[in-house]
Amino acid sequence: MAATVSPSSLTLSARLIASLRAAWTARQTPWWIVVFAAVAFALRKPWALHTPQLYAEDACIFLVQQEQFGFRAVLEPYMGYLHTLPRLIAWFAAATADPAWWPAVYSGSSFAITIALFFRIASPRFDVPGKPVLLLAFAFAAHTGEVPLNITNLQWISAFFMLIQPLLSAPTRLVDRVADFTILLLVGLTGPFSVILLPVYVWAWWRDRRLATFLPLLLVAACAAIQLHFIVQAGPNSAAPGEPFHPLQFFSVIGSRLFIWSFLGPALLAPLSNVVRAVVAVTAFVGLGFWALRDQPRRSQHVLLFLGFFLISAACFFRTRHDTWGTDNLADGDRYFYISRVLLFWFLAWACTSVRRGVAWTATALVIVGFAVHLPAFRYAAPPDFHWADHCDPIRRGVPAKIPILPAGWDVDYPGRPVR
Repeated sequence: MAATVSPSSLTLSARLIASLRAAWTARQTPWWIVVFAAVAFALRKPWALHTPQLYAEDACIFLVQQEQFGFRAVLEPYMGYLHTLPRLIAWFAAATADPAWWPAVYSGSSFAITIALFFRIASPRFDVPGKPVLLLAFAFAAHTGEVPLNITNLQWISAFFMLIQPLLSAPTRLVDRVADFTILLLVGLTGPFSVILLPVYVWAWWRDRRLATFLPLLLVAACAAIQLHFIVQAGPNSAAPGEPFHPLQFFSVIGSRLFIWSFLGPALLAPLSNVVRAVVAVTAFVGLGFWALRDQPRRSQHVLLFLGFFLISAACFFRTRHDTWGTDNLADGDRYFYISRVLLFWFLAWACTSVRRGVAWTATALVIVGFAVHLPAFRYAAPPDFHWADHCDPIRRGVPAKIPILPAGWDVDYPGRPVR
């Protein structure tokens, strides 16, 4: 007897497909897609929320210096620039919660900022196609789990606020203007991205010469000047200053980390030679450039995003100097490739709407494969639980202690709280 499908299930499927199609080109993304993307993002590292622990500089820098300097720690540079958002989160945790809850405040605040970013992307002011893929790329694009849900690497998430600002429509309400100003100020003083992305804001203003693009340019330029002051004081910020440049290794690592791993997974990397990986990198970068610059209705948006993609990629590649690496294990320095990999899926999402059916189908296939190939390793294994709450009493009392934190093998040397 032939199987039958109930009309109700057909109706539900039809409604879901219609909703997804509408969301692809809608100015405002349905809330349930935002929620789904946020849940997927959290499910890659669920233990970071249900069993939160401090990670690396969470404790060694932000917690310790908050204890030493109080709110003044906001003005302390680290790695050559300010980290305003992590500093404010550390200050808020110290001011409102017992030390046992600080890991939860750190991870929860990072997640809350990520959700705020998702709603910013879903906003009707960000009028671009393919928003479901733009949101899901944060969870499904290849990465090692280093970036999400900690304040140490929050700058790699918050940088997207700065990336999309030039693509937003001009604010029409006072609340939008205040939000734009506040976001740019906080993000511009968190990490070096105001310096890196300043040319994007210059180009956005030069393109239309409006007050709506000039005021963000002024604010980003001010933030860039502050961050550049600290960067100059810190000196050269490269992992291998003075080392000769090795172009084959340079492009090979880009091909591996950015393109091949994203769509083939790690297993198929081993048989490929450095030459093949380098050719893939150069071809893909040139292809993206030509695609962004081609004459089409959304050219200005594509150019702005490609410029941001290129500048961030170049700055990260300079910082890591991966051309001096002897081997590439896909894990070391993964945070430096995270933004570029997410943006790669953004370009593909936009290419899915191409009037050229071959381009649209190819882009769609790459998105599906790029998401699906990493599903078997979607959820990262939970690390050892060091039971922070059992070790944090010295912080309550303000006395020196050595406390284990993530990643495994790290400890925070808590120096004690100075008498104020």
